[in-house]
Amino acid sequence: MAGRRNKTLIWELWRSLNHVPERAASKLRSVLADNVAYYGFYPFKRLDGADCLIETLWQPLWRAMPDLLRRPYILLANSFEGGEWVASTGDFIGALVNDWLGIPANGQTVTFRYGEFCRIDSGKITEVRMLVDLPQLLRQVSRPILPPSYGRDISIPGPLAGDGVSHEPNDVTESARTLALAEEMIFGGLNKYDQKSQDSQGLERFMSADYAWHGPTGIGSAYGLCAFKRDAQGPIVAAFPDRKGVGHQARIADGIYAASTGWPSLVGTHRNEFMGWAPTGEKVGWDIMDFWRRDGDLLRENWVLIDLIHAALQSDVELYPPLKTYATPPQSIGEE
Repeated sequence: MAGRRNKTLIWELWRSLNHVPERAASKLRSVLADNVAYYGFYPFKRLDGADCLIETLWQPLWRAMPDLLRRPYILLANSFEGGEWVASTGDFIGALVNDWLGIPANGQTVTFRYGEFCRIDSGKITEVRMLVDLPQLLRQVSRPILPPSYGRDISIPGPLAGDGVSHEPNDVTESARTLALAEEMIFGGLNKYDQKSQDSQGLERFMSADYAWHGPTGIGSAYGLCAFKRDAQGPIVAAFPDRKGVGHQARIADGIYAASTGWPSLVGTHRNEFMGWAPTGEKVGWDIMDFWRRDGDLLRENWVLIDLIHAALQSDVELYPPLKTYATPPQSIGEE
């Protein structure tokens, strides 16, 4: 089964990369296609080719954090529009002993969240989509770039059931059920906002009353559907009232887990203040990754990564100027 085989490939790659930077580059190079396309977080919005990806992103990160460890708590695989994908989210952990991207080393162990989608063709990774929570890392080195979160600032946990990583094939029927629910929630719920009342989305049809939403630093976590509407959805729809979920590069489900990503995944006009950013009246595209866990007939948990640094740039706000030294040409709304 392709999904199981691809999950094993990615899992074994991670194991080989943890704590061994002296061998990591050659191992990663053996799994990447020569012409792999990478879409990432600012400042690395687009990198082309295996050598460029390794030299631009990974080698500087391994120098900064030689004991870098990837700790995934969700792993899923399936196909989308003819492509085979593996998606995961979790934490990067390691001692920041050298500067990285203008982020000063503190010599201490730090942790920051990641989300990643890999497209696999004939045993090679041909496309990578990756987001990390750089504001989370910057807070740990005493360089906060965002105000206190709208929701709770906590250490983001993995799934409540502890079942987010499975190497066994999942029931096809259950996977289809999960994907249908996630898609209906996006396109039949979130996208139905009438720009007047959040009740117009009818989220109770898709999310449990004890829904747990874990967003990026600056938005935070929300426990319960009411808190989600107030602390996660509320500030976003108030600032970007016409925002819509748009086309995704990948949207998959595996058992009771689903994941989606888009470049951008959300587009809206900046009409009102958000995180202290003054409205511009311009369109902003948000690169996002969502991971959901279904419990019965409703979604129970949601992990979200957003490239807020890139979103801020589109609203004429530069959150951390040192990053521009490393910037590859970003796309403001969608891809080239």
